[in-house]
Amino acid sequence: MKNIRVVTFSVVLCGMGMGLSAYSQCKTDVENVGRPFYEVETECAKANSESSFLSDGKDYRALLTNNSSEFVVIFYADNKYRIAACTDVGGPLSFTVKDHKDNLLFTNKDYENAPYWDLVFPTTIECLVTVSLPDETKALAFGEAAPAADATSDSGAVEGEGKSSENAKPKAEVKPVCAVLVIGYKQE
Repeated sequence: MKNIRVVTFSVVLCGMGMGLSAYSQCKTDVENVGRPFYEVETECAKANSESSFLSDGKDYRALLTNNSSEFVVIFYADNKYRIAACTDVGGPLSFTVKDHKDNLLFTNKDYENAPYWDLVFPTTIECLVTVSLPDETKALAFGEAAPAADATSDSGAVEGEGKSSENAKPKAEVKPVCAVLVIGYKQE
């Protein structure tokens, strides 16, 4: 009986901890207060979609600093797909669509990082959609604390390693940018 209580208590604590950590990862105007991904998704859908598009029902979310994130998406034949890309800081989000042979099918970088684009596929195809932060969004999000172009948030480096310098400036904390894709479809 005691083991059941311990297990139940552990499961409840674990669930609460995961829920709280996943709940408020995105930025707000209030310092040290976060907001959930779904608010960014809702704003993105309202601003860049219309009611005739149905959600594909999947979540495409990433926390980005100077890296990119990839999502596998299946686009079905003869549907019009709207891909909307947003961030929690209000800056644009770059996205590319490639097929399984790494052929570039579309990138919004060619269109000044347009916040959404409509695509129609003649056949059903599995694609890799990659999102990344353009320089203007990095500047908006990080200011002078922007990470170096060759650094990533998961580089594995340990603070304090390497040469120290008395003139070195302390690094400002760089919080990742919430990036979301909202993919909707309608039959043609």
